[in-house]
Amino acid sequence: MADAPVRLASAAPGGPTPPNPFAGLRDVVSVKDKLTAEYHDAVVEKVFRPSWYLVGNVNDLPKQGSYFVLDVPTFNISVLVQRGRDGEVRAFHNVCRHRGKKVIPTACGFAEGTSPAHTCWFHGWSYTGEGTLRSVPDEQQFRSVDKSRLGLVPIHTEVRYGLIYANFSEQPEPLDDWLGELAEGFDGYYSEMEKISCFSIDVRANWNIAMDSFSEGYHTVFLHRRTQPKLAGANNPLRHKPVIDMYDRHIRTSTPANPDYVSPPVEDALYNLGRKLTPAVETDFSMLPPAVNRTGHRPWFFDIVWQFPNVAVLNGSHWYSTVTVWPIDRNHSRLVFDSYARKARHAGDRLAQAYTRALQYTVAREDLAAMEDVQRGLESGAIGEIYLSLQEFALQHRYGLVDELIGAK
Repeated sequence: MADAPVRLASAAPGGPTPPNPFAGLRDVVSVKDKLTAEYHDAVVEKVFRPSWYLVGNVNDLPKQGSYFVLDVPTFNISVLVQRGRDGEVRAFHNVCRHRGKKVIPTACGFAEGTSPAHTCWFHGWSYTGEGTLRSVPDEQQFRSVDKSRLGLVPIHTEVRYGLIYANFSEQPEPLDDWLGELAEGFDGYYSEMEKISCFSIDVRANWNIAMDSFSEGYHTVFLHRRTQPKLAGANNPLRHKPVIDMYDRHIRTSTPANPDYVSPPVEDALYNLGRKLTPAVETDFSMLPPAVNRTGHRPWFFDIVWQFPNVAVLNGSHWYSTVTVWPIDRNHSRLVFDSYARKARHAGDRLAQAYTRALQYTVAREDLAAMEDVQRGLESGAIGEIYLSLQEFALQHRYGLVDELIGAK
């Protein structure tokens, strides 16, 4: 059985044939320049600085006073995201206005909790959940302190369909303009999900190399053949994408399922107790919003949304997960893996979540090992370019757009 034809974002039933999405993409990409400090610095300032970033889900902040802190190594900043007493979600620099210490300490780049106020334990300056400076010990000894002007420094933050976005530039583009065609169609989807796992790791790999690893399904049949041996079916042995929506910045695709997939005994038992999570195949799509599996493709596993420049969002029937790649320097990146599932109804759902959490962690370790091998191979200088197939279109798109934004030839 032949692979389904590629469908484009601009396609309309009965309308004219849309332009070829691969026109202008380069299937041979120079890599030597991608490992230089000059390239890294240009990318951070011209690509990463103006972008919006997915930093969480509103369900990560379940009640007033809930907060989490995320360290972003790309900009050397620590971000405090909190739900205030008024229910609003806000973000601030996690930096005390007195001497610059982190107000909330972080371990492994993250912290979370619930508190109506935060006190910096260096000198006791205290801030409300809305970011205002509440108290200053020995305040009469400060000649120039005006508490009304010295709250935590805010960060541009907006919420769309249950997802929290942050922007670290001074005058960001409106979020809806940034999201473009992805700004609608997800209502009631992400807001139904709760976090079931989160882990991060710093890897010795350039951010492009790290992002490459999560920008195609070509590798899964080979790299993950032991941990997920039955992802591909006989009708689509290399897991070609049946649907591709390629936009100016972002990309959305559908990932095919194996219609003959048979769960291992343990997986089958656990998913019979709870909802089917990855990698089990769900055939009931009635719970999906219009923007997920938008064409109703069957057999369907999940969608991938690549939010430029550094986030891959995998949207399944009862779950979604994100991989965020933060550049640290030209040879190192921080990867953050977050997994969510529809809110558990009973112990069976919790057992299913535990299974998929363990499996995804094991699969991710294979990806991490591979990207560090690629880094070493490219650093050796043995090759100066990489060759990309049509199924690696997301890599071609990202490399071309980054070069355009930084003015590279």
